[in-house]
Amino acid sequence: MLEILDNTKKKKIIEQISYLGIEKIPYLLLKTGRETIRAYSGSLVRQDVSFLSTLLTIEGIGLYFGKETDDGVRLSIDALQLLKPQITKNRVFLTKEQEEKWFKGENIELNEEQSQEYKDMQGFVCVFSSDKNQDILGTGKVSNNKKLISNFLPKERRVRTT
Repeated sequence: MLEILDNTKKKKIIEQISYLGIEKIPYLLLKTGRETIRAYSGSLVRQDVSFLSTLLTIEGIGLYFGKETDDGVRLSIDALQLLKPQITKNRVFLTKEQEEKWFKGENIELNEEQSQEYKDMQGFVCVFSSDKNQDILGTGKVSNNKKLISNFLPKERRVRTT
């Protein structure tokens, strides 16, 4: 099932990701399944995609953008990269040691300084590396006690340990 999100539904998605400071999504958003959101930026217009979906089973059009959950919309790493210039809020920066744990798929315990710095954050956050380039590592979720960041790094992107 492919649903092309109209402007009203797209605005709702933008509201749900405004926790990152994002105000605009310059892509056509599509919903495949109950919770998967994809972003399309090709040359086909909404009507073309709609017409093709009546002729063919289209499940993989565009880029995996995120997932609708009970807690809001959790963006994929690729979506975060596309929207990086707009991300101004809910930014968490990890230390080198925390980065190593992150890439193994582990949840991150925040140190005392980080707990204080991020005390006003709640829900999903954009996780950045500690380097000057501010590379995006993925999406995390701050726990209720503000001392833990849950890791949503997909298994295929994790460092394999033996």
